[in-house]
Amino acid sequence: MLLLLGAGVLATGSGLGALLEGCAQVAPVTITLALNPATIPAGVPVEVPFAMTNRSGASVPSSVWLLKAPDGSFTAYDPRCTHALCRYKWVAAETKFACNCHDGEFAIDGTVLAGPPPRPLNKFPLRDSGGVVTVDVPGDFIAPRESLGT
Repeated sequence: MLLLLGAGVLATGSGLGALLEGCAQVAPVTITLALNPATIPAGVPVEVPFAMTNRSGASVPSSVWLLKAPDGSFTAYDPRCTHALCRYKWVAAETKFACNCHDGEFAIDGTVLAGPPPRPLNKFPLRDSGGVVTVDVPGDFIAPRESLGT
């Protein structure tokens, strides 16, 4: 009886291991952005396009929103709304990001202002080294869904 119980625990454990392995986070892909950081104005989000090949081999054209702080440091925002992965835009006249898929709105710091987004905009890890800016994009990244008006 104990032998059967032990075999069942091992089988369950193996299945759990396979399940957890399938849920493991995919390693990021480092993207070098084609820009001169000195030309980015402070306090104004700038959309910077990039193309990558994700870990599944798919070519993904996309972008990142860069925000330069007065001290020269950068924040890199994922271009996808946290509600439905739609593309959003910067609305300078209203100083906010707006996603037209479901009327989501975000402040310049990425916090939710309105709509259904469940959390602030996601950020990509960023490095600025000697004028070369790189961002780490999830290896399973997919391009944003298009939304009306963006």
